[in-house]
Amino acid sequence: MELEKPDLYRLSSDAKTLTLRAGRCAVCRGLSFPLTHYGCPRCGAEPVEVREETLDGRATLLNFLTLHTRLTPTLPVPLVVGEAEIAPGMIQEIMLAGDQEQYHDKMVVQAVPVEITKDDAQVIACRFVPEGTA
Repeated sequence: MELEKPDLYRLSSDAKTLTLRAGRCAVCRGLSFPLTHYGCPRCGAEPVEVREETLDGRATLLNFLTLHTRLTPTLPVPLVVGEAEIAPGMIQEIMLAGDQEQYHDKMVVQAVPVEITKDDAQVIACRFVPEGTA
């Protein structure tokens, strides 16, 4: 089965969790997510200066909420979304699996593979769950 967004994540070796694809600049040492093929978004270094760095998929959940209104035709509701620190100082919006009752601010969450239907095909999407439940 294919990954929904292979430019953002990969299956870990145990296939129970996901790793995130970030980039580390050899010039400024800055870490960026997602990994881009355009060079360093921080200092503008050429693409050859940016090397892929794998993040373990763990993040600190900063806040979250449940969406009850469909924002796009492909996202089912209700849907729990949040902001999480995926690396020191790097904040990203994430999608959480399950109901909001299992989450609280400052908890550690883990990226996991979830099968979804997209364009009539099954693909592996990234969702975050409380650490230890993957």
